[in-house]
Amino acid sequence: MSTPLARREEPWQEWLAQHARAYRASLLAHRDGARVVAGATALSLETLRMFEGELAAMTDRGFTPVLAVRTISTLTHYITGFVLQEQAPRPPGQPVEEPMPILTESLRAGGSPLSEDAFEHGLHVIITGTAATLG
Repeated sequence: MSTPLARREEPWQEWLAQHARAYRASLLAHRDGARVVAGATALSLETLRMFEGELAAMTDRGFTPVLAVRTISTLTHYITGFVLQEQAPRPPGQPVEEPMPILTESLRAGGSPLSEDAFEHGLHVIITGTAATLG
């Protein structure tokens, strides 16, 4: 999951969104990719160097080191969890006998909670929340 570091003129929000999408794509490219990553307990020196470069790009744009680490960690946890759900086996659905009008309308209007639009919504919330925290 390596994306180029942000160029000076590129807004950090665009770079971070691109980075997040690339990470998700790399997990989805491998069967059980998210499960394997979630179970990893050690990071290679190469991964740590890449992470340090990402943090440097963020601190150059006004992030404190703590906010940079927390932002990357939050995105990583969100994406890994989202992809874990996407890659999970789905048993056949059980018929629901009780009316659930709000849930029904939500699914009709917004589609699956595991759709591309749902992923983008979560990504947007994290990035705009980070921007508000950064001030």
